[in-house]
Amino acid sequence: MIEKLKQLVLTGPKLAEYYEKHRKWDKALREYEKLRNYAKVGKILEKLNRWNEAAGIYIEKNEVDLARRAIETCFRQGGDWEVFKLPNGDTLTIEAWLHHKGQVRRFVRYVQNVLLLNPQGVPLIVVLADKLCKIDEFKSAAELYLKGFYMVNKNPNNPMVKNEIWLRNASECYARDHMLADAAKCMKSLLETEVKIGAGLSKNYRYNPYRNYSFNLQFAKKFQFLPQLVDLLEDFDPFNIAYDLLKIGEVPLSIRLFFKYYGRVAKQDLTENELEIRNEKVSYCLNQYVVYYRDRKEFEKAAEIALMNDQKKIAADLYQMAELSKRLDERTSEYKVTDMRDDEPDIPNPIIEKSGPMRGAQAEDHCPHCGERVDPEWEVCANCKKMLTLNMCDCGQKLKPKWNRCPSCGREIK
Repeated sequence: MIEKLKQLVLTGPKLAEYYEKHRKWDKALREYEKLRNYAKVGKILEKLNRWNEAAGIYIEKNEVDLARRAIETCFRQGGDWEVFKLPNGDTLTIEAWLHHKGQVRRFVRYVQNVLLLNPQGVPLIVVLADKLCKIDEFKSAAELYLKGFYMVNKNPNNPMVKNEIWLRNASECYARDHMLADAAKCMKSLLETEVKIGAGLSKNYRYNPYRNYSFNLQFAKKFQFLPQLVDLLEDFDPFNIAYDLLKIGEVPLSIRLFFKYYGRVAKQDLTENELEIRNEKVSYCLNQYVVYYRDRKEFEKAAEIALMNDQKKIAADLYQMAELSKRLDERTSEYKVTDMRDDEPDIPNPIIEKSGPMRGAQAEDHCPHCGERVDPEWEVCANCKKMLTLNMCDCGQKLKPKWNRCPSCGREIK
């Protein structure tokens, strides 16, 4: 009876406080909502474990720290943390709130160890990573993808590996954030994981489909961390990596990896089927290297590789091409004509001016008619206007005074 009288007498804030004091949360909530005391409304909602609604209240009132705490609690409890309804009727997504309020790193630090799964069996931190990618928070997203992958594959005795694509997602995120070394490490982990998956396949497979690295190498090339990845892969299946580098057009990287580890790979003990596959790949690689060096006119290197592949006829042709190339270079060097210019200062010499046409070694630098100094490239003397060429070779090349050979065809001038 006394309680009912108190409720009738008390109004406004006093009544709300009375309900709150006696833990009548629903009635206290209604009273505080009437009073528009949203700070108290948020606290009452927390007492009722309605964290999503509390977060909406804090978001609208720009109480950033309180909003973050409410969102983290929703996330940790596996409640609705992706969309929040505000008191004014609007809705706000988690990625929009993180993006505009600059709470990404702090929020991620608090939730990255949450081990809850959503109804589809996906870790909540991976769902959050997808959302962080949308707002270009790549480093934080990469960290969550990695944690999510190791979380669902934490049992080392379980041969089944799941969700290896999260490693590729992490690699892409690191690359987009220009952290190329970290991107390469994630990609190497993916390749190792795929090989582990392939090892559990039926032995009826002639080729292990998970040893086809070309897609992942192309992915690394696209995001510009292929050199860093190849450095990490030198001790991991280098022969097959070299083979697949050829498929994406990275011949120099393939050559470096192939010949660095070819001796070690060639000595491996393999089954008959594995040996056949290896020989096929060896032949393919060596053929591609021969073509590469031949197109670069490095014929001797191409011939040496052809011999490694037991292609003696091709090697002989390449050695012949190398010899012809050397002869051509020597002939070009022998007949190359260099301009001989007088390095002495151009001082007027009265003896030269009066002596008339020049003779001997200086005739190439002076007009044979008037003795005036001329440039070796001139066709006509600037002083006497007479032609400076003596003759024309049978090949059509104009000749200068005192030339002993034609610079074009190499004929001796008589």
